[in-house]
Amino acid sequence: MNLGVQYYRAPFPEEKYWEKDFEQIKNSGLNTVQLWAIWAWIESKPGKFCFDDYDRLIELARKNNLGVIISTIAEIHPYWIHTEVPNSEMIDHMGRRVVSSNRSECHFGLTPGGCFDHPEVWNRMQCFLSEVVKRYRSADNLRGWDSWNELRWNVQSDGLVCFCDYTLDTFRKWLENKYNSLDELNRVWKRRYGSFSEIYPGKLPGRPYTEMMAFEHFITWRANQHGKNRYDTIKSLDPKHVVTAHGESSSILMGGSSGNHSINRGNDWFFADDMDGIGCSSFPKWFNLDDADFGMRIEFVKSAARDKLVWLSEIQGGRVATGFEPYESVEAISQQRWIWNGVACGADTLLFWCWRDEVFGYESSGFGISGDDGLAQERLSAMKETGKILEKYKNLILNYKPAKQEVGIMFSPQSYYLNWALEGNSNLCMDAIHGYARSLVRKSIPYIAVEEEHLNVLSDLKILFMPHNIVTDETTEEILIKFVKNGGTLVCESECGSFNSQGLYRYPVNRFTSKISGTNETGRRIFTTNYIKTNIADNKLKLGVTQWLTPWQKKEKAGKVLAENKEGVLIYEIPIEKGKLVLCGSYFGNSYLQNRSADFERFIELLSIEAGYNPEIQVISPTPKKNSFVYIKSGESLGKKVVFVFFPKDSKTTHLRFSKNFFHGKKIKDIITENNIPLSNTPKGQEIKINASKLKLSILTEI
Repeated sequence: MNLGVQYYRAPFPEEKYWEKDFEQIKNSGLNTVQLWAIWAWIESKPGKFCFDDYDRLIELARKNNLGVIISTIAEIHPYWIHTEVPNSEMIDHMGRRVVSSNRSECHFGLTPGGCFDHPEVWNRMQCFLSEVVKRYRSADNLRGWDSWNELRWNVQSDGLVCFCDYTLDTFRKWLENKYNSLDELNRVWKRRYGSFSEIYPGKLPGRPYTEMMAFEHFITWRANQHGKNRYDTIKSLDPKHVVTAHGESSSILMGGSSGNHSINRGNDWFFADDMDGIGCSSFPKWFNLDDADFGMRIEFVKSAARDKLVWLSEIQGGRVATGFEPYESVEAISQQRWIWNGVACGADTLLFWCWRDEVFGYESSGFGISGDDGLAQERLSAMKETGKILEKYKNLILNYKPAKQEVGIMFSPQSYYLNWALEGNSNLCMDAIHGYARSLVRKSIPYIAVEEEHLNVLSDLKILFMPHNIVTDETTEEILIKFVKNGGTLVCESECGSFNSQGLYRYPVNRFTSKISGTNETGRRIFTTNYIKTNIADNKLKLGVTQWLTPWQKKEKAGKVLAENKEGVLIYEIPIEKGKLVLCGSYFGNSYLQNRSADFERFIELLSIEAGYNPEIQVISPTPKKNSFVYIKSGESLGKKVVFVFFPKDSKTTHLRFSKNFFHGKKIKDIITENNIPLSNTPKGQEIKINASKLKLSILTEI
């Protein structure tokens, strides 16, 4: 397992530190270093590649028995790029040529540089990648390649990009390939274009959705295609080592902004289709992520990876630095929880950013796991202990597989595109998924995010939640209907499928939910209270609502009414052959994210249980609080159950109940403390009580 740290972003750290640093890295329990191979630095003169510093670093890693992961930074372009490749600049949505500059956190090189739709720009990038791979593919301590760091391509473009002739030509060819002919595009889009050359991308949010959504979809595809090109280039020269890429977060959390189209750095599911794995960055102290949020991020990436590798490609090493803004230090307990949370979710590579405090730009004085925030020694001592555990139990950990998921959350990029086309961000759709995912994590319910073009996983699921899923196409709808008829439970929020993939609105009676259920929504209504009351399985609950209410027409003997008002049904449970629809007349996930409630968590738990999900682990105590809970992850390894228990920081003990025969044996061991844990068999199941260790976590397995 790779447990490592980012070391070199040329030209820092300076060479005088290297030898001692590598000795300390090895002694700290880490086994891998990551190096940024920056195009602008390595090929500062056209055609002349200088690898002296990297040769020395890789040799020092070998000397200290450290593996090496090379991150190929082909997106930091040399200063000569526009001289050698004239007219290669990106063009923004206002027709302005983008002026590149030094990137804010990288000492040498241009960003965004040239547009990689320009064939000569890509040719130069590909040449750089090839030279790096040929140089180091035979290094005996090479562990793999991170082919694209945080999937960056438009950083500091200062506007929406790219609208150059090369990109527009690629966009139109993509449309032609998608629709096969102009006549078919005109039929689907309800347009009368005379040629593909007449089609221009959407310019700004709030304009007609069709061209904007198409361009957003194209931008996502374009990023995925570029990632595949990088992968193919590296893999063709080095088929032996793994090649991955990583985003700054999961693509589910890439909702866009005024300068970024939604999901503009690619779709993780398609990256995983083409690569050996996919990863993400996580800086929990920076973004105030608790166990639920951090676990959710990894679950999203794991969902995309499916059976491929999952890398935590950047985890916060030390205190964040962004200019002169003060941030909280990183204590060892939190950092070790991040490591084991990653392992529990299925990650096999964990890399910290970074070893030393940065010295350049607005990141100066921050992020160093050995940095000057007062807690470096504490962190490194704890890391050494973790390294020992990973080594001692490496077979158990390397063969660990998370528990099978029977609960799904739908991720619809098309819904994100429409949300962005209207408002310049996809926060409504993104926050809805976030709300459901967070609540499932807090209930320790294994789940998978289901991307709308990767629906083959539905055959393993009992229930699928569709938070704020406002766009569906006919192919997706047919698969969802089949899922329900075969016994699945589909939970749809307000106006599910109210738009098609061209951004054209459907009247309620024309939506797939109406066609399959025999009833339909009556339109958008302003709510007078911010919650509705429901009763499910004899549990009386209050569910927060937001945005609007869309009551459903009440049909005699159509199904079970779980909530209603004078205008109609607000939660309708309707049987459909072997399965059922649960139709919700508002957006519960968004409301939950704004104002977290135990009732919503109980609501999704009860729906999951009624759909056939069988919870195997129950927390008896302590009871969850608004900002703390016992977080459980489980799975199997080498025929044994493995359970990760993350205690709240204010908890000294926890009492857990497992289903009968969950553990095959009678003896349980905590590999963190090496203590044996007594297991009691009761009429309700197997039970254990655990005392919290110093790290506030336990990893239980059968002896």
